[in-house]
Amino acid sequence: MPSFPHTPKDILIAFIISSTTDQDEHARHSSLDSHALGIMNSSLANNILIYRKTSAESLWNYLHNKYSSPGPAAVFTDYQHTRNFQISGNSNPAPQIAELNTLYTRLERNYYNVPSLVYAIILLSAIPQSWDNLATSILTLQTLLSQLT
Repeated sequence: MPSFPHTPKDILIAFIISSTTDQDEHARHSSLDSHALGIMNSSLANNILIYRKTSAESLWNYLHNKYSSPGPAAVFTDYQHTRNFQISGNSNPAPQIAELNTLYTRLERNYYNVPSLVYAIILLSAIPQSWDNLATSILTLQTLLSQLT
């Protein structure tokens, strides 16, 4: 059973010990925060350093809010990669299709939803010429556009 302080002296000693622990913990946290802030600042470009932040958390939140979402150029680049996508034809196509899926996932995460029909058409157009009979077979067997997805 834990012992509790009973006398005013014991209560005062317990308070001093807990205050010291809190002060030590605060000093340790402050030191670690300063160290983290220094490391983060040393890694930033000079144009970002003009936004002086006083804690690692405030700097992290600032950077996250400013740079966590890609701009229009990044979304456009991903979209162009999907349009220019080609399957090589001389190796297993699974890794290349997985790469295309990654591009579509990134586009969707950035609020650009590609309809599944467009995805299917781009995938069919990415088939190499040596596999044209595959694309022809798929298109011949499907009588409705909705069957391509």
